[in-house]
Amino acid sequence: MGGVALLLLIDLLFLPWFSISVGPISLSLTATDAPDAWAGLFAVLATLVLIADLAIERFSPQTTVPTIGNGRTDTRFIIACVAALFVLLKFLLQIHFSEFGFGFYLGIIVTAALVYFTLQARSASVGGNRNVGEPGSI
Repeated sequence: MGGVALLLLIDLLFLPWFSISVGPISLSLTATDAPDAWAGLFAVLATLVLIADLAIERFSPQTTVPTIGNGRTDTRFIIACVAALFVLLKFLLQIHFSEFGFGFYLGIIVTAALVYFTLQARSASVGGNRNVGEPGSI
């Protein structure tokens, strides 16, 4: 899950989401560039929060952090859905299939994979290790 989130972060920040060519001039824009850079930036922030939550759990498991729902797996699933929402908004606000770069298509696949993996982790935790009543739960 962490690797997929890191791949999404790299895709949002560095890979070309839009490629525009006018004559000999070609321009590539990332998800965090205009137009509608705010959607890309919010997707980046959500992905960073997810990565930070995973890092806290792995490197400092005794640290209590606020959660949404019934534990950290629910929190990660919701954060992944928020990131997916902003990726979807970036797409909906700029539907020009002829201008999408390979970073956009990779981003859609990686975002879907991130939501899937967080959903799988959430489903696996239902069996017993759900952190119900964890201090700091919202």
